[in-house]
Amino acid sequence: MLKGFSGYLQTDGYSAYNDVESVTRVGCWAHARRKWVDCFEGKKPVEGSQSEKAFAYVEKIFALEACWRDMSPDERQKHRMAEMKPVMDAYWNFLSSFSSEKDSNLQKAQTYLLHQRKQLEAVLLDGRLELTNNVAEQTVKPFVMARRNFLFCDTAKGADASALCFSVIETAKRNKLDPFGYLLFLLQELPKLGSEPTREQLLPLLPWSTALPEYCHLS
Repeated sequence: MLKGFSGYLQTDGYSAYNDVESVTRVGCWAHARRKWVDCFEGKKPVEGSQSEKAFAYVEKIFALEACWRDMSPDERQKHRMAEMKPVMDAYWNFLSSFSSEKDSNLQKAQTYLLHQRKQLEAVLLDGRLELTNNVAEQTVKPFVMARRNFLFCDTAKGADASALCFSVIETAKRNKLDPFGYLLFLLQELPKLGSEPTREQLLPLLPWSTALPEYCHLS
């Protein structure tokens, strides 16, 4: 699926993505935070515990990021480097400073996060990057919830067609378009371009194009 793609790829810690050499992996700090929550007793941290201290570092990172939400990417990156990077550095030093019981949740969190350091620090590379991949996970959730309906995609072509349609619909929603209107527009215009349209022909049809007709937008 990622053949020919290069750039940033933000995901959870699934190791298979490491095989894609053309991308820069960007980790998810929501997953990093969740690992420490798994260490809590009854979802509440034990005061003075290593997991509570580690969790506090992650909460500080999220608090800083919230302050820069409305800034431009360039401004956000400058603040991240000046204020967030020292917190991350202290966090990694802390994770390397203690040992944990074998096979405990604490050890699993510690090991997972130290292995994910490079990916989690990648958010500092570009102000356009998000601290988490929550948007992607929330977008794919409707498909996960409806997976039983997809049992009838019993051919590879059927599955590809469904995935294509779902991708277009969710991208339209992210760009504040009316999915029905946008699909109607595409079905009217794409056949006019032939079987191998050029990039220049497709640009006016993309969900973020300013040339889309009014009926493609939400009223």
